[in-house]
Parts: sequence; structure tokens; C-alpha cells
Amino acid sequence: MKAYNFEPACWSADEDGLDNIDKCPLGLLSFDGQNAPELSILRGHLVSESTPMEDGGDAFALDFDKKAVFGYSNDNKYYVLRNVHGMNAIPFSRAFIQQKLQGESIIVANQRIGHNPSISELTVDLSGFSEWIRTCFSHKSYEITETGNHELKFTYAPEDAHDILLYKGDGYEVYAKHFVEQDTCKTPSAFSFKETWQLSFRMLDSEGKPLNDILGKLFEPFERLLTFCMGFPGNIEGITFTSIDPAARGQYFDLYAPGKKDKISKLAANMPLPYPEISNRFQDIADKWMNAKGYALKACDAASALLGKWDKASDVMFLLAAQSFEATSRIWDDLSKPSAEEFNQKRDRVLKSIDDKELHDWAENRLKPQKYVTPGERAKNLWLKLGNFADTVIPNSELFLKQHRVSRNGYTHVKNNSDLLTGNDLYWHARAIQVLQYGAVLLYLGFQPAEILSVFQEHDFMTSFIRKAQDMYAQVSSTMMLSDDVS
Repeated sequence: MKAYNFEPACWSADEDGLDNIDKCPLGLLSFDGQNAPELSILRGHLVSESTPMEDGGDAFALDFDKKAVFGYSNDNKYYVLRNVHGMNAIPFSRAFIQQKLQGESIIVANQRIGHNPSISELTVDLSGFSEWIRTCFSHKSYEITETGNHELKFTYAPEDAHDILLYKGDGYEVYAKHFVEQDTCKTPSAFSFKETWQLSFRMLDSEGKPLNDILGKLFEPFERLLTFCMGFPGNIEGITFTSIDPAARGQYFDLYAPGKKDKISKLAANMPLPYPEISNRFQDIADKWMNAKGYALKACDAASALLGKWDKASDVMFLLAAQSFEATSRIWDDLSKPSAEEFNQKRDRVLKSIDDKELHDWAENRLKPQKYVTPGERAKNLWLKLGNFADTVIPNSELFLKQHRVSRNGYTHVKNNSDLLTGNDLYWHARAIQVLQYGAVLLYLGFQPAEILSVFQEHDFMTSFIRKAQDMYAQVSSTMMLSDDVS
């Protein structure tokens, strides 16, 4: 998020303390967008917590944690620093004279507000979102008239502009909110007009929803869905909100992972799922994503996370990709039944609890142990589901799956094996897994294998990863295959 310059403010350890503003110490709040928010009390302290002792003294802890502290600034704004911690102000300590507090997030509002207020609308400025919507209500044309003059026409009818309903959930709706940026230029020959879109969550209940619930249960998973659709994580430029009282508005600041904010137009050219192409099915896509549970949730989250920056060692990224691939392969398990592992564990417990030999033997005969499905078998099953898409990306599935199994076991259990992939081979194998895993999540979201392949081909999405995978796993002779006894 962008840095923000906060005005000096008077601070209180509780919301009601601002009623006695003269007793509130002066402090400076800072947030640079890259580090956690910090509050510096210029003179004195804000938090000094103690517990009375039996002998009449007080016991002071070395540090403290509070849900929030509250401030009122010189420019008549109300600040809330949330999830606060720091060194407790013990008498005669440095913190008693000049205390520093750290927090996790900040609310700035035009009215006094609680640490987790009820919100009616949350709006997010996300880079790449306007390019994903790909819709505008202005029109421009450039023509050369019969007389040879150059004619530029621009039209915009505000009454035609409207927000776009993206998704309707349980008690809320998600919109693309339309904005117009128009600058009044100093010279008559210059004209500036820009249409932009922001992500908006609107609560249908008049009581709204708590800010924490909107952020954690609505915005964050939906933002991961947008990352999946755009093919890259957008950068959260700003978050604003409207309380259930329409007159109460504010901003929210948090330390979100940075996304892409430069060369967005270039990235947008390869968006795998631009909104206009999936608008007629986006309700269903979002419904499956927002309501994903178990392995489906892990698979969706992993697909989004893998589109971020790969800034860790190749073996770490390989394990992350491998784990996501395995989670995806389990999506289609019958969740109404226990897994083989769970069934066999319960079977053993039941048999151990039966002392009567005749009854024990009967139960043992009736409760047959279930066969454990290995990750390799699950991977083959997923491959069959992906059909032509998987075979196009990886021409030699047998070699790929064997190398995958060997490397997964080796790096998971730290086993040395001469057949382990390393270096660039491991990196490109992990990227191939990412392609397959992305395709498998598309399958979960309702796309057919032929559709999945076209998503990648028509948008040149992950093209370099696919070409490298096709080179690595081109059909080869059996002498180049790994031995069949590898397990």
C-alpha cells in the first residue's frame, strides 16, 4: 500500500479517553507501506499496565498487547492503531518517558470509530483491476475529412456510465465501481480524461458487517481470485470504507504483500481470464472460489500464491508447487467419506476396544482395511482428468511423473538420490507443475480440458514455462527413462 503522512495526534489507550483530550499524550503515527505501523509518544507514555500485588505493590509486565489505541489529530481526524504491542511503560524505564508502540493496521476516519466497526461498503483501489474489466463508456474516433482535415471526436455520456455487478454472495454484492478522472489543463490544446474501476464490496444488511469479517472473509479471498484471473497479483493502492452511518467514512491501512504496479498494460496483454470473456460464467466461478473448502481451498490459494514473486530457492518453490499439486489432486475425493488413512485409523481403534474374541474376529472380517491411494496414483488420476491439456504441456507424462515422485520424496524427506532434479531442471519442473496446477483449478472452476488449453494459447499465458516443459519432456526412448523400481 502507499505510504501516508499522519498529522500529530493526541492518543488514548481506550476510545472513551479521548473525551479528556488534555490528558492524552501527543504522538506521531507513521506508515511507509513497507513496514508495520509505528506510534511514537513524544513525551510520556500511553500504555502502562500493572497488576496489584498482595503486599500492596504493583507488578509490571515487560511488554503488552492491546486490541487498539485511539487518536485525534490536528486536522480533526480519528485514528485507530489496531493490534498494538510494545514495551510496557514501567516507572523509571525509557518507555515511561518516551514510548514506542507497533501495530498491524490503521483506521483513519472522519468520526470517532471503534477498532472493528460495522461497514456498509468497502472499496479497494487495485492495480490491474481496470485493465481486467476492459470496459469504458467514452468513445473516441479519428478521421480525415473529405477536405483533408484531421478530426478527433470524443463523446462521454455520464448517464450511460454505471457500476458492474460482478458477484452476488450471501448478504453482500461485489461490484466494479466506475470512476472518471478529468484534469483541467492550463493550455486549451491539452485534454485529460480517464476512466478507472475500483473493487467494491456492498453489504445488503442495514447492520453491515464487521470490518475484520469483510477483509478476511470477503476481500482477501476475492482478491486472490482476481490474481488468478489476471495472472499476476495487483498492488493494493488504497482501501476506503463507509460505515453503516453514511456520514462516517474512512481509510484502512495494512501491510499487504506488494503486487505488480509497473508495466501493467504489458502484463494485461496476457491476462488468462479477462472479465469480458468470462462475464457470463463469472458468478459460478466466483461462487466455487469463495465457497471452496478443504483441498479445493488449498488448491485455489496455492494457484494464486504461485503467481506471485518466486523469490525463494528452487527447492523451496518446488516443494510449494508439489504440495499445491497434491492438494489439487485431492479435490475430487468424496468428502462425505473418510479417507483411507482416517478409516484405517478408526478401524484399528475399534478393534482394540473389543475384548470379546468372537466379536473381534467378526468385526475384523467385516471392516476390511482400505487401500491407501498414493500421491503418484492421485497425480495419474488428475492427469486423466486434464486430458489433452496435460498431454500438450507435458508430452511425456511417464518421465515427468517419475521425476516428480523421486524429487518430491527426496526433497520432502531429505534423501540423497542421483536422480533428484536440481538447479535449472528443478526450477523448470516446478514451473511445469504450476501450469498443470493452474489448469486443474480451472477444471475445478468448471472449465473443460479443451477450454483450459485455449485459455493458455489464446492469451500466451505462461508460454515460456510451457515451451520449456515441452522441450524437457519431449517423447524420448525408453533408455532415457528412469528405472521402474524407483519408489
